[in-house]
Amino acid sequence: MSNEVIAELPREYQAINLAPEQRLILECSRTTMGPLQINRVKSIIKLQLNWDLIINTAYRNGVLPIVSANLLNKFSAGLPPEIKEGLIRQFQEHTRNNLYLTARLLEIVRTLIDAGIPVLPFKGPSLAMHAYGNLSLRKFVDLDILVQPKHFDKAVRFLTENGYKAISKAPFLKRKALFFARQKDIGLVSDDLKVRVELHWKLSGSHFALPFELNQLWERLEEITLGGMRLNNLAFTDLFIYLCLHGSRHGWERLAWICDLHELIHSEKKSGRDIDWKAVRLHAQKYGCEKVVELGLFLLEKLFETKTKYPVWIQIKTNEIFNDIFNQIQKKIFSNTADGTEIGDWYWYHLALKERKLDRLKLHFHYFFWYAGLAFKPRELDKAVFHLPTIFYPLYFALRPLRLLYSYFPLSNGKKNTLF
Repeated sequence: MSNEVIAELPREYQAINLAPEQRLILECSRTTMGPLQINRVKSIIKLQLNWDLIINTAYRNGVLPIVSANLLNKFSAGLPPEIKEGLIRQFQEHTRNNLYLTARLLEIVRTLIDAGIPVLPFKGPSLAMHAYGNLSLRKFVDLDILVQPKHFDKAVRFLTENGYKAISKAPFLKRKALFFARQKDIGLVSDDLKVRVELHWKLSGSHFALPFELNQLWERLEEITLGGMRLNNLAFTDLFIYLCLHGSRHGWERLAWICDLHELIHSEKKSGRDIDWKAVRLHAQKYGCEKVVELGLFLLEKLFETKTKYPVWIQIKTNEIFNDIFNQIQKKIFSNTADGTEIGDWYWYHLALKERKLDRLKLHFHYFFWYAGLAFKPRELDKAVFHLPTIFYPLYFALRPLRLLYSYFPLSNGKKNTLF
């Protein structure tokens, strides 16, 4: 990157070592760009850039819509003609798809409300409007809808009667017991296969839970207008903590999740509402999510220069664990490939964010069953290798670990088994 561009960055921001293509994505992943940010991008766009890398990285991180909108609206003259044409086509197709999914969401909400079922759409179109103020600026694929456990069976029945088919099953536990299940949702798909719905009875799974009591959550709801329809919406504090939890649960592997936090804060300020950060902290402490919120704020300050009045910020800013996590997240976000995170890394990363003994114990159990499933649950390859008659199916549970040992541990001559 040119010395002129680096000199314009705040001291802490300069410390983030990014290539010009990566820096351009970061600068354009926001709805409001100030004069300094515009000048930075103008300087970057004059360089010889790898536009395929920019587009692929932005797409993988879920920020291609907002990056495209900024490039087309503010820096169109500096774009290569073929890149400009491609971005226009992509953005138009993306916008049509978002409008279509939003219309289908409103149909679903009307169906459930008419059936007497209170619903809470979250993420997707509602978050796009709430945080970004524009349906076109945020990428979404699934339609996430929360219902209370007592209405879950009824909601599934009405959706299946109105053109949707369940593609995953709820646990055997029913009604109130659903809240304590490890699972949090089921998937449904429309008959035309164009719409996928995730119907939730709680906001997150038990191993990385946000244990809001559902009755309290529904009592704190606000409203948002979407397509001329008034919809339930999470209150800022609940929504901010949920987004921190969702991003942390998935390792913040997409820049879009950090961008969501930035835009949510920006939308509150833009609306003239003061954010009570002390209340946010107390809320997070109450539910054992303080480290999760602090990590989200740490990432915001590092990547988006977002300043808040969150208490104990000095301690957060100097937290070495957060800094180590940030370095790993930065590498993952701006990697040239979409490599997955190792299971062991997930375990220790999630454990570092747990504050309460019970939550750590639940996490240990979750990963124990995960590892056990990997080690013992038969896969198609096991069936292909052993060809056991159906009556002997239970033997696969004993044969799978033996096959794994044979496949992944070297023989006495140092060579690795590759037979299985």
